[in-house]
Amino acid sequence: MTRINKICLIIFASLCLVSCGRKLIYFQEKEDSKNKFNNIEVIKPEDTRSHIIEAGDILGFKANIQSKEINDEFQHVGSNLNGVTGILVQENGTIFLPYTGSIKIAGKSIKVAQTIIISELSKYIVNPNLELTLISFRITIIGEIKAPGPKNSPGDRMTLIDALALSGDMTSDGRRTNIKVLRQIGDKKVTTIMDITSLDVFRSETFYLKSNDIIYIESLPRKFFRENYSYVTIVLSLTNTLLIWLTIIK
Repeated sequence: MTRINKICLIIFASLCLVSCGRKLIYFQEKEDSKNKFNNIEVIKPEDTRSHIIEAGDILGFKANIQSKEINDEFQHVGSNLNGVTGILVQENGTIFLPYTGSIKIAGKSIKVAQTIIISELSKYIVNPNLELTLISFRITIIGEIKAPGPKNSPGDRMTLIDALALSGDMTSDGRRTNIKVLRQIGDKKVTTIMDITSLDVFRSETFYLKSNDIIYIESLPRKFFRENYSYVTIVLSLTNTLLIWLTIIK
């Protein structure tokens, strides 16, 4: 490699490091930020009773029925799933309960699903009294993250910060200014861009995640440069040769 090529590579690498340095710092108070360090505004989470149930959700089920025998049957509803005890909503959107069998509740809110279950149980049990709650839900995180894959929320709510923490945080090559959150809304996949280097991330409508959200962490340009170093040097060498050749033929 010629001296000119080496100098060009050093300058290019230095520019990449300088430009990317600030982009690795979380929660900055930028000039155009609407949030301030001393008064950070955070979007309000939705009422979990309004949570729309999807496949992969884990629900809590608490029954209080007068008959001790029937009540005991419902005490054992659910199982331990990824360290969380509850009822798993199957991929077809159903849950299985004693007496009623499979009931489809995906696409319904927790509040509405509870009403549906009570209505179905009323066909077999007199005045069933029960409470349905959200215990955990599933998201998927991929890309420049240390532990990619499906993750279960630590409770009935999960933020982008929770998802990153559960996944061991982004790698040093993760693009923190352009995190994509893909969410199913009706028949469409809607993509939202999140910038975790800005305090305004707390104001984003997707700061609180929902069932089956997909988070994608892009790579910084420097990773491309590092992984394609040999190709870059070849291009620089060819460019240098071309410049020399053009100089000679003039």
